[in-house]
Amino acid sequence: MEHPCEQIPLAPADLAAAWRRTRPPRRLVHLDSAAAARASWAVLDATAAHARREAEEGGYVAAAAAAPVLDRARDDVRALLGWPAGGGAVAFCHSAEDALRQVLLGLPGGVPTTAAHAPGEYGPNVALLRRLGVRPVTVDTPHRLDPAAFERFLAGTRPGLVHVTWVGSHVGTVQPAAEVAAVCAAAGVPVVLDAAQAFGHVDTALDALPADADVVVYGTSRKWLAGPRGVGFAAARGPLAHRLAPLEQAEAHVAGRVGLAAALAEHRDLGPAAVRAGLARVGTAVRHRLAAELEGTWEVVEELDEPSATATVRPTGGSLDPATTDLAALRARLLAEHGVLTTFAGVERSPGEMRTPALRVSGHLDTAAQDVDALVAALRAVA
Repeated sequence: MEHPCEQIPLAPADLAAAWRRTRPPRRLVHLDSAAAARASWAVLDATAAHARREAEEGGYVAAAAAAPVLDRARDDVRALLGWPAGGGAVAFCHSAEDALRQVLLGLPGGVPTTAAHAPGEYGPNVALLRRLGVRPVTVDTPHRLDPAAFERFLAGTRPGLVHVTWVGSHVGTVQPAAEVAAVCAAAGVPVVLDAAQAFGHVDTALDALPADADVVVYGTSRKWLAGPRGVGFAAARGPLAHRLAPLEQAEAHVAGRVGLAAALAEHRDLGPAAVRAGLARVGTAVRHRLAAELEGTWEVVEELDEPSATATVRPTGGSLDPATTDLAALRARLLAEHGVLTTFAGVERSPGEMRTPALRVSGHLDTAAQDVDALVAALRAVA
């Protein structure tokens, strides 16, 4: 079991302590929040309590009783988008991927013919577009998206929609999604924003957009909000919000939605701005430490002061040959031999941008200096 008093937090001490004491003790060095963060006791209890109520009173009776809790959760989603209470439409889905699928299938006029995106788009998103018969079109823009590049593109081409991933799955760069959305609004083109890695992590306010801008934002519960798996959301504003087909399926994991509501309430109570600042501080500290300690063997992909909690590293040489190192096996050794949990990021996550696999490190507010010590020692050991 952990001993919190022995930890040196990277986030502000009060936030780190609050995050740590409100959830079960860790059994390993958890640096994988970008995949699935650690749920709190309150989230676990809310999810379990609803499941028990379903057994005691029936699923539909329990769902009706949970309606006010879920309505408040919808307003918490709106608040993180900078929208007024009751503004736009918020639907719960089974996952972020399911949310994107439901949005594409629910667009007025049917699935669009084309969708524009950046070269670094999340690979499974592009694959889903193709499966649904949408032709992806790549916008010529740098890794950090250039809103002017989208403006030039839209001046000569009118896709069915523009899809933007706010923070990638393969690298922790925070994209200027709101600025790109503003360009799309000015051009009268709907924009769909993937906030799976951004929601509860970075600033996702869209309040500067015109009220009549057609924008859809979708995301998931299990990552930075630390809610249950198997729950996602889609939020729409502008005329499109009233023209989309219903996105929310009645047959669903309602207990998971109640757990997401608890996670959103905790996020609200901690203070979203404070959480964002704390996570950025964690990521900056981790990246600087890894760059200094592993120079010559690993390189950090992000800018060191990127305002996200994700640090991505890949081999550069020395004892690790970038061409032959099996990062999936290395990640498995980190977990099995050293109790350090990270993510293997294969090139399929962003085939338009990645050339080699990488290792993703994503702590949360409770990440401490000792966790980075353990990671550095483990990376040296497996190399």
